[in-house]
Amino acid sequence: MRYTFLLFLITIAVLPATAQVPEEALRLSWNTQAGSARSQAIGGAMASLGGDASAALVNPAGLAFFKTGDIVISPGIGFAKHQNTFRSTTEKNKQAGRFNLGTSGWVFGGLGNHAKNTLSLTVTKTADFNRTLTYKGSNDYSSFAEPLADEFAQSGLSIQQALNSDAISIPTKMALYTYLVDTATINGNLQVISRSELTAALLQQHTTQVSGGITEINMGWGHELNKKLLIGASLGIPILKLNRDTYYREDDLGDANNKFGYLAFKENYSLKGVGINFRAGLIYRPKEYLRFGLAFHSPTSFMTNETYSSGMAADLENLFTQRYDSATYQAITGRASDTYKYTTTTPARIMISGSYVFREVENVNRQKGFITADIEYTNYKWMQFGPDGEVTTQTKADYKPFNEAIDAFYKGAFNFRVGGELKFKIIMARLGFAYYGNPYKDNAHLKARKMNLSGGLGYRHKGIFVDLTYVHRLNKDVHFPYRVNAPRANTYAQLKEAAGSAMLTVGFKI
Repeated sequence: MRYTFLLFLITIAVLPATAQVPEEALRLSWNTQAGSARSQAIGGAMASLGGDASAALVNPAGLAFFKTGDIVISPGIGFAKHQNTFRSTTEKNKQAGRFNLGTSGWVFGGLGNHAKNTLSLTVTKTADFNRTLTYKGSNDYSSFAEPLADEFAQSGLSIQQALNSDAISIPTKMALYTYLVDTATINGNLQVISRSELTAALLQQHTTQVSGGITEINMGWGHELNKKLLIGASLGIPILKLNRDTYYREDDLGDANNKFGYLAFKENYSLKGVGINFRAGLIYRPKEYLRFGLAFHSPTSFMTNETYSSGMAADLENLFTQRYDSATYQAITGRASDTYKYTTTTPARIMISGSYVFREVENVNRQKGFITADIEYTNYKWMQFGPDGEVTTQTKADYKPFNEAIDAFYKGAFNFRVGGELKFKIIMARLGFAYYGNPYKDNAHLKARKMNLSGGLGYRHKGIFVDLTYVHRLNKDVHFPYRVNAPRANTYAQLKEAAGSAMLTVGFKI
């Protein structure tokens, strides 16, 4: 995996104090389709259906099916179990219930000349970042300090020069400050060493606590051109908030006199921002019972504000009289933290869809149900970082290495959603399935996907509707605690998540 070294260089060498890395762009981009309880029950497959407030988030043309108005609110709750395997050691943990908000707001149908227009205003939590990630294992192959020593060795600088150089990353400066990375004369030659690499084996432990999410305010429009063709568009304003606290530690499992006891690294990161996106689509009905949908989702461009700080501690046993040393962000930079402003762009999406409606007639009360499916394509190589403010050749160049790392590490993927509904007068039963493909280019080794199994019930009577849905999520991903220089292989944790969420949508016809 040659590209992993490029990604390592990005994470520690380009903007020395920042935690801005391609993984954070993926966190904003690789999310499942959000919506109301009804749309979640059918796997989020709404691109050719419509008639639901969440159509504005999938295919806004579906809003044109509304001939009256709706008020909806969709509270939900979620929980999760995690199983993480690192170096043949498995850790398990549970995540308590957390509040979620499905599509909530207003839809105003039957507007304008011949009552062919629909407007909507909704709020939806489109991404939930809340998670605690923990893993640990014994490693006799590599160390967190190894790439830090490589960076210092390749710089050609002295220790004092490196500590005062803007070209050296903050973690490497901390490693030099604590003598975790040092120089030593070996066989008459001055060499760079990392003391943690001199051990027979290390106990490595990683804990990350992430909170926050993305909540989108959306304004949608749908229009019925004729009985066969509907069009629509929507404008989204996503509001981003993310906090991430990371703690990493390595302990010597062997010799008590090898001048290394442990190292610990702590990182505090927050990301806030506001974005904008655009969705457009059409639905074509060649027959009363057939619907075909086509939708396009523009990239979401976030104007982001990142705050970052970190610290390192090292126990070097009997190397000095004082065996323990530490380096704070303040000691290295003269500041408690640093703030950066830049743009983050998520990839565009395109989807096609088809639905078959049983007994499609003007009187929806006589319809017996439907089956529907969406196919979506997105390319995670399209994620980008960019400058905040004026865009010039120089300001773009500062972010080129980040974007090259994205291009090297990620690829395009297909996502599939399918669902159906059966109607029994005022009660509906629904089932759904969704599969989101692997975003990593090295999919032979890096196994990742998101899979949702869903089901729910609906009630419609006298202008009131209630939908209840449960979604079970089976997700896989990977996580790298650090990356080493090629051709050495990188070690990473394999992550499995079994999560569930329940959502209730209550609505009223107006």
